[in-house]
Amino acid sequence: MHPSSLLTAARYQRQKKDSQSEIAYRLLKEKIVRLEFPPASLLNEAQLMEELKLGRTPIREALQRLAFENLVVILPRRGTIVADLNMSDFQKIFEIRLQLEPYAARLATVRATPDEIMAMEALFEDADDILQQGDHHELIRLDHQAHAMLAQAAHNEFLAEILDQLYTHILRLWYVSLHKVSRLDEAIREHRDIIAAVKAGDADLAARIMHQHITGFKQEFEAAL
Repeated sequence: MHPSSLLTAARYQRQKKDSQSEIAYRLLKEKIVRLEFPPASLLNEAQLMEELKLGRTPIREALQRLAFENLVVILPRRGTIVADLNMSDFQKIFEIRLQLEPYAARLATVRATPDEIMAMEALFEDADDILQQGDHHELIRLDHQAHAMLAQAAHNEFLAEILDQLYTHILRLWYVSLHKVSRLDEAIREHRDIIAAVKAGDADLAARIMHQHITGFKQEFEAAL
């Protein structure tokens, strides 16, 4: 085989492995966030391979990545467990979000493009209907996407990545207290007000509403758990 063909084959195998690792990561992360793998539960590698139809290497690489994000804990010679829900940790996460999310809102008022603002506005066009239907899972998706889009509109990829990792942990709280959180209509109004402030270029207002939004959910989660 020609050397260039060997390089091409090696590159293909590496990309294939990387894509399988990414698939494993996304599937496992979703199951952890949605509590399909409960907090503190043991993850059996062989069972994961069977369930996800993936090899041992992609599974292990995905678990290493999830461990880095503090979603699982790898115990040498004992296995891997899903990280427990620790309220002390969540208090710390909210402390960080209360600083970074308003800052992201400030940046978005300066850096968001017209298309990004239109996309954020469109996200909530059907929110009232979803609220009336009581579709909590869809409301969680809306909240998650709204925060992600605002972070992207800040045009700081490092900030967006940090906020996404923090929000992943908050998603687990969402699913634990799914039917106990009562301020969903208020949250939708806050998101719309944040987007309006970003569109108007009012950084102080956008940051203030975002701080209020995060604080409100922090208090709701504390009361629900």
